[in-house]
Amino acid sequence: MQAVQAEQSENIDPNLESEMNRLFEEISRSPDNLDSNYRYAQVAAKLGQYYKSIAAYERMLIQNPNLHRVKLDLAVLYAQVGSNQAARKLFLEVKETNPPAQVVANIDEFLLKLGQKISRHKFGGSVTLGYTSDSNPNAAPNSGAVDVFGVGIPVDDSVTDNADDQKFAQATLSHRYSLENNKSINTTASFYKSVQDNARALNTTVYSLKTGISGQANKGRLRYGANANCSRVNLAEHEYLNSHGYDVFVDYILSRKHKIRASHAHEKRNFKNSPTVTTYDDRDGRANEQKISLTSLITPKDIVNVNVGFRREHAAVDYYTNRSRSVAASYTKMFDKDWYLNVNHGYKRTNYKDVDTFVNPFVVRKDTERTTSIGIGRNITSQLTCGFVYQDKKIKSNIQNYSYENQRVTASMTFRF
Repeated sequence: MQAVQAEQSENIDPNLESEMNRLFEEISRSPDNLDSNYRYAQVAAKLGQYYKSIAAYERMLIQNPNLHRVKLDLAVLYAQVGSNQAARKLFLEVKETNPPAQVVANIDEFLLKLGQKISRHKFGGSVTLGYTSDSNPNAAPNSGAVDVFGVGIPVDDSVTDNADDQKFAQATLSHRYSLENNKSINTTASFYKSVQDNARALNTTVYSLKTGISGQANKGRLRYGANANCSRVNLAEHEYLNSHGYDVFVDYILSRKHKIRASHAHEKRNFKNSPTVTTYDDRDGRANEQKISLTSLITPKDIVNVNVGFRREHAAVDYYTNRSRSVAASYTKMFDKDWYLNVNHGYKRTNYKDVDTFVNPFVVRKDTERTTSIGIGRNITSQLTCGFVYQDKKIKSNIQNYSYENQRVTASMTFRF
């Protein structure tokens, strides 16, 4: 498949490329124009840009699920990129409409070939390598803690309020097992490792496993799933946190341009004391989080996402128990030659339940967090992406010890397979 695309990219017809750009502009001005979308899909396929062609056909079917010719063309493309189950599903949908005999014969021929290729198992994965520079990697310069996946971890004075850099690597392996009736079992295993240049006490290792079932209904407009998960976090080579839980979600495609998602997650957390710290397990408890988000395709090159979240954490001691509310918005802009820009801004308000007498015996902690990030990157190939992200995080607290500010710059490269 990649060899075919490479060969086609070396022999690009400039007229077809010009026609594709012209049609894209037409779609940007009139996204609901089925003729423009159809011609765009055909031209993209001729240029070997199969995924862009697939996206155009899928947009058409969201707008009108009864376009049988579009389903046939899309099924052929699915087969070309290896999505054989999706191709088979579309061929059978068209066959059920009692098309002409020659169309049935062609479909049967395709189904016979697909039957020899289809496997219920599909594997994938990714590897990410990166480098991060922090102006202040600690979650609170006065109290001495580092923020690891939203958890404040106490550290000693030697690593507080100092700039530092880190190298990190992440690997994921996924498996999908296709069931009948548009359902599948999905499993993902992940490994993450970061190494600080100076503050070795912040070196972090994370192992995680997630598995669950997903499906769809209402001709693909409704998608849903439920997962179980577990993870382990090591800090400075010592076991720090074990967690397990579950999450459920529902996606609904409101229109060709808008999709809404609602989700709920539950987590049980078990902290481990280190050889030098005996108070980590005060954080033992559970967490619940609900989110709702809206994704809008303003144009084929402009995507906006807005989400609202509510989270409650219960801990063994009341001064770690808290409630938080958050809202975030992101904007993604796609450019020519597979460049992209992403801008995010988030706000979170957290209220704690009781005073921490070791820090301030008279004031119950309240934090306000604002995070802004700007990222730019490029899909070098269909499998390789590089990116650069700048993040500015500010936390203001009514207890000075917990006020915090950090600027982070990250460069990364991801290979998908």
